[in-house]
Amino acid sequence: MQTIAPLLNYQVKLTSTTGHLLTVSLTIEDPATEGQALSLPAWIPGSYMVRDFAKNIIWLKASNKHNKELKVIKLDKQRWQVAPCEGPLSIEYQIYAFDLSVRGAYVNDEMAFFNGTNVFLAVEGQTQQPISVTLEKPNDKVLSHWKVATTLDNEPNSRHKFGEYTAIDYDNLIDHPVLFGEFDIIPFKASGVEFELVLAGGHQADTDRIASDLTKICDHHLKFFNGPSPVSRYLFITLLTDNAFGGLEHISSTALMYSRKDLPSLSDKNSMTEGYQVFLSLCSHEFFHTWHVKRTKPIELFDALLDSEKYTEQLWIYEGFTSYYDDLSLLKAGLITQEAYLKVVAQNLTRLLRNKGRLKQSITESSFDAWTKFYKQDEGSINHIVSYYNKGAVVALCLDLIIRKQSSNIYSLDHVLKELWTQYGQVNQPTEPNCVHQIIEKSLGLDVSAFLNLALYSTEELPTLELLNQFGVNVEKFSRNSLQDKGGMPSDAPFIIEFGAMAKQRDIGIELTQVTEHTAAYDSGLQVGDVLIAVDKWQISMGNLKSQLNNLVLGQKVTLSILRDKKLKQLDFVAQAAAMDTLALSIAEQALCDTWLLSR
Repeated sequence: MQTIAPLLNYQVKLTSTTGHLLTVSLTIEDPATEGQALSLPAWIPGSYMVRDFAKNIIWLKASNKHNKELKVIKLDKQRWQVAPCEGPLSIEYQIYAFDLSVRGAYVNDEMAFFNGTNVFLAVEGQTQQPISVTLEKPNDKVLSHWKVATTLDNEPNSRHKFGEYTAIDYDNLIDHPVLFGEFDIIPFKASGVEFELVLAGGHQADTDRIASDLTKICDHHLKFFNGPSPVSRYLFITLLTDNAFGGLEHISSTALMYSRKDLPSLSDKNSMTEGYQVFLSLCSHEFFHTWHVKRTKPIELFDALLDSEKYTEQLWIYEGFTSYYDDLSLLKAGLITQEAYLKVVAQNLTRLLRNKGRLKQSITESSFDAWTKFYKQDEGSINHIVSYYNKGAVVALCLDLIIRKQSSNIYSLDHVLKELWTQYGQVNQPTEPNCVHQIIEKSLGLDVSAFLNLALYSTEELPTLELLNQFGVNVEKFSRNSLQDKGGMPSDAPFIIEFGAMAKQRDIGIELTQVTEHTAAYDSGLQVGDVLIAVDKWQISMGNLKSQLNNLVLGQKVTLSILRDKKLKQLDFVAQAAAMDTLALSIAEQALCDTWLLSR
């Protein structure tokens, strides 16, 4: 059977590592008779903020089959109209690529990484056409050893090589990030699926250990969702820097950013450092999205156009549930102990408890306002909004325990996730806002509507601690040990007197980066950006802040000396008892706890 050549052909060329430039050539065999319209997405799926990627297009020109230049009119910030012509129509444009993020496009002398949303113009009216993409090998001899990492389709023996790749349509084209460069490829298999861990940016990591641990996580997820895997090959494309964190899910890969110093070295064989555990959790989170957001997805984001915001209140289901399972899966895969897992849970609960915004914004409001509030956070966000990731994970925890309790441990949240996949994702159907309610009621035969209404549509406190107690877990509250204390461990030398702000060290004093509402710092009039120099005439640093505050007695009024906009000010500070906003969990009844943490 004769293969029909794609009517849309893209060619991506690395133009300058110093100037951070990519040049794209697009050939349209059959352009629209009235003149071809072109557009670039304004946002990327999984990152709910309009980023206006078109701003990075430096120039764009068009020519007909006779190589005669055609008039191009810019219609708005992300759309262009080309004068009518007979095909083929040639489009050429250049992109500035210097956004080192999982959602961007970035070029330097070590790598070129890009998402299709940043690079590939959509040919309006032809987005369902099959596509070919030529990834051109750099001419520079210094870069002659560069490879390619992507899950765009090509011949198996041509993987990691420059040349021709294909996509079934435009949506598929922009869902496969591409990496050129010098990087390590660590292959492994789990449940019959081929995986590659790609590490770019340089490292000294124990790659055998990472591959072994990722194998267990991936095997867990593949068996969790049962049935045929939606992917036959999957890439963890990891951009390593000195200090970074990020992840973005794609149809058969993920783009990650992480600190190279937090990966395990050969000397770490017998230890699970916090940094490495977080890396495994991040990988777990993004791979879980292969089912739960890339295929099972909200109706508002189903086949959504990427030209403007698409609002949904369902992100608590997708990011919240995934944030619950990412760490829990490390326990289920045998990579961490119950005690280590409960420490993570305690840290998540501590984070929510310290978040004053939980008392002002519901989790569904947080989801709906992700575009303008969650993804555009400022110094006041701690007081005004709640995270659908963080609170969503706590809601998932509560829901899991409530389902287990009501069904005498016959059912759990696992069943809800599997039903979401079976009823929606596997059959390409979008979820409605009440999908979780419906599954629990109809498939499990349980009534949890009272909890869900409280958890989703109010700002009332969740019954988390009570539920944990019912499953053999003891909860203790402390005041924090330090400003950096994330919770999870008992406080042995806590703040006795409350501060109520976060800060960083300056040459003289400490600069406030966050002030929490209705705390001693807030009541004294301290503001973000203030440099606290002294408390009661004693110079302050990050090292002595706790001891200077703990020298005070409750109710004592002292003077704070601060610099605000380089002007000296003095504020009254009244010593208050430190908030008990730091949680630690421990196992009180092992058998009860096992009904939650050991059950499958």
